[in-house]
Amino acid sequence: MSPGTAECLDSDVEAHSLLSPKPKFRWMFVIVLSALMIAVTATSELTWPFINQMIVDIGAAPNPQSVGFYSGLIETVASFFGFATIFPGSVVADWYGRKTVIYAALLGTAIGQAFFGLSKTLFGLIACRSIIYALGPQLAWSATVTVLGDVSDDGNHGAAISAVNASYRLGQLISPIFSAALAHPASRYKWFNSPFWKDHPYALPCFAGSTVCLGGVYMIECCLAETAPARNDTPRVEYPKVSYGSTNPTNNFETAPAVMAIAQDEAAPPQMFPATLEPVAHPAAYHLGVVWYSPRIIQLLLSSWIMYFITISFSALFPLWAFTPITNGGLGASENTIGIYISARAIIQFLLLGPFAYFENWFGATRLYAYSLSVYALSSALSFPLLNLMARSPGMSLFWINAALGAHFILSGLGNYSCMVMMMNQAAPSPEALSQLVGISQSVLGIGQCMAPIVTLSVFEFSIKSDVLNGNVL
Repeated sequence: MSPGTAECLDSDVEAHSLLSPKPKFRWMFVIVLSALMIAVTATSELTWPFINQMIVDIGAAPNPQSVGFYSGLIETVASFFGFATIFPGSVVADWYGRKTVIYAALLGTAIGQAFFGLSKTLFGLIACRSIIYALGPQLAWSATVTVLGDVSDDGNHGAAISAVNASYRLGQLISPIFSAALAHPASRYKWFNSPFWKDHPYALPCFAGSTVCLGGVYMIECCLAETAPARNDTPRVEYPKVSYGSTNPTNNFETAPAVMAIAQDEAAPPQMFPATLEPVAHPAAYHLGVVWYSPRIIQLLLSSWIMYFITISFSALFPLWAFTPITNGGLGASENTIGIYISARAIIQFLLLGPFAYFENWFGATRLYAYSLSVYALSSALSFPLLNLMARSPGMSLFWINAALGAHFILSGLGNYSCMVMMMNQAAPSPEALSQLVGISQSVLGIGQCMAPIVTLSVFEFSIKSDVLNGNVL
């Protein structure tokens, strides 16, 4: 090898190593995105403890036994609107930036939740819930995952996803506290003893959640930088490294400039050519068809749909099942008790996120996902009938019922969603395909979210009215 070629090779390798293919990772990104998820999740989910009672209060359901159908109808229609905006949201994130989608999520959640507390008809509940789902948590989560993919790498992506997922659980913990502390203010606080608050007993928690989301808009504007490739000025290398954030384009290889410099030196013998080639993103990987038709991605999408259908089914079923009288297969719990149960579930699942990174490094995302999903499905199928049986037992202590419910929450919080997010990001064939893949995966999850509530809650209502397995046919 001639000295000139060696010098050229050294300069190419040095320049290639100094250029960064993405914005620099900072933990401030994770902190801001975690606060975003807390605000959006806490606001959008604060209706779960009282939505069934609210349906009865406004006269939408003729009796408590038929609440399941109307509750499922609200969630299903709203989920369809959420599904319709997922993939357009990923396109907007590419064209106009990630922050634009985050602003839409915060404002949509704030507006929809504020009017939800004022609704007096079934149509009003459906319309407001649809606004929340169309411009709310799913867009916020998609944008969050995409931003983390823009700035993270294999060394910190797992910890970043765990932190944001923990904030999601923290939002679930806070939302029932909002509901329990602020619902029915006219009968609890003398400052709110007025006809308006008596006519709208659930408006105050909804207003409080909306205010939090509006504050989040200011936080995002001041503290979060734009990370979309087309919307920031960060230098980008022409030949990406092996890992883009959490993406791993293992199937696309192209000879790097350093290798070409050696190959063009006539004095270099063939045996001195490097044996390894540097992987780079192939232009074909930027096209949507390559992302969609990859066999691995199709398998992941199918598995994610199954996982989300199961998750949403039992998430939607739990408040209704706890609200249902014991004689009909439920627990007969009050609004405050349901809120406490939801908070306890969030606390347990939040604590389980602590060792998630350790288990993910030990078992791998794929094996941990398969284990956690299997345990979750089995636990959910057996826990509800057993808990109702315990509640029916005359001498059964409330302590043992709560302990059994806590065991169910532990078994259902082992991180299947975090594993799915990591596997999806690892499967992205290129940096430019990451946002598209996130949009596709969220669309598939949206299909499961659309189907799960109406199917699950309608079957539950049918089992109650028909007295099939004491309401435990699910």
